[in-house]
Amino acid sequence: MSQLSKILAALSQALPLAAVQTRGDSARFHAARFVACVPARDELERIDRCLQGLDAELDPGDGVLLVANGCRDETAFIAARRMMDWRRPWLLIDCDWREGTGTAPLARRLALDLAHALAPNAALLSVDGDTLVLPGLRAAYAAEFERGFGLVCGRIGFLPEEASLLLPAADRDGQRLIRFFRDASRELAARILPDPHNPWPHHGNIGGANFAISADAYRRAGPLPTPASAEDRALRRRCEAFDVPIRYSEDACVQTSCRLDGRAQGGLADELRRDRLETDPIVDEALEPADTLLLRLRSRRDFRLATEAHARFQVLCSLALEPNEAQRLAERGDGLAWMEAEDLSPRLLRTRLHLSDLRRHHSAMQQALLDTPRVPSGTPSFPEVRAS
Repeated sequence: MSQLSKILAALSQALPLAAVQTRGDSARFHAARFVACVPARDELERIDRCLQGLDAELDPGDGVLLVANGCRDETAFIAARRMMDWRRPWLLIDCDWREGTGTAPLARRLALDLAHALAPNAALLSVDGDTLVLPGLRAAYAAEFERGFGLVCGRIGFLPEEASLLLPAADRDGQRLIRFFRDASRELAARILPDPHNPWPHHGNIGGANFAISADAYRRAGPLPTPASAEDRALRRRCEAFDVPIRYSEDACVQTSCRLDGRAQGGLADELRRDRLETDPIVDEALEPADTLLLRLRSRRDFRLATEAHARFQVLCSLALEPNEAQRLAERGDGLAWMEAEDLSPRLLRTRLHLSDLRRHHSAMQQALLDTPRVPSGTPSFPEVRAS
C-alpha cells in the first residue's frame, strides 16, 4: 500500500469518506515549504482561473492539493487538465461522502490534514475554488511566518467583474450599522485584550478563502474543526486557546466570488443573499450586544491573567457555571479550559441577532466605546506570546 493510500485510510477513520479517486504525485510533497489547500464543489467556471493564479504566485517547489468535494460537474476534469503539465507537486482528490454527511468544512479538513501528512514541515494555505490569489500573497505569508506567527489571516475582497454584475445594491444604512458593530467589537477587544502584534485598526477577519497556518501551529491546534459552517473561525479559536501567535495581514490578498448561489451552507453567499434580499436579515454570528461582548472579553482577560485557581473559579462562577465544572476548569486554567467554559456559560450563550437588533443596541455599543479606556502605550500583549 502506498503512503497516500495509508494516509487516506487513516483519514477515513475520522472523516465520513465514501469514495476517493486520486491523481497526481503525492511523493513530491515532502520537501514543499507551502501547500495550497483548495476545496472546490461544482466550480467548473472558476477553478481554472484559481489554479492559474496559484501556479503564478507560488514558488516552484510549493504544492497544490485540490479536493473536488462531491462534484457533479467537470470541476475535477478541468483541474486535472490544468495541473497535469505542472512541474510543481500537485494532487487532486476527487471524493464523495457518506450520504447526508458531506460539507465544505469536511472538504477543507481533508485538504489540510492530507497536505499536513504529505508535507509535515510545510505551511498550509487555505484558498477556495472560486478565489483568485493576488501577487505578493506568498511573500507576505512567508514574511509573517519568519516573524514567528503561527496563524496568518489575509484580506479577502470581491472579484471586481462579479461585484459589478452579480451583486445587488445593499441597504447603505444597514451596511454602515453592521460595519460599525464589527469595528466596535474588534476595537473593544483590542482595548481589553491588547495585542501589539495587531494594533488597532486591523481587518480582524479570518476566512477559508485566505488564511495560512504553519506546520507547527497545525500540529498544536489542529485538526480543523468541522462545524456546519464557520470552520475557519473555529480554527482561530483553537489557535487562541493554544496561544498560537496570530497575525492579521494587510498584504496577503485574494479576490473571491460574490455570487448569491454559493456552494457552502452558511457561507459567504448566504450572508450576501440575506443582506441584500431580506428586509431584516440575520447578521454575522460574531456580533452580539455590548453587555455580552464586554462580559466575554473581561472574563477571558481575568481568567487568563489569574495566577491562582481560586481567582479563576470566581470568574467562572460569575458566568453561572455549575460549581463542579467551574472548579474543574479553574484548576486546569489553560486556554482550552477557557474555551470550554465559554461554551458552557449561560451568560455567554450566543444568540443570532437581526439587523433590527443592532439598531436597538446601537447606543449601548457607542457607550461601551466611550466607557472603555484606550490601551496605554507599552501595554504588554495578551495572551503573552512572542513573535520573534
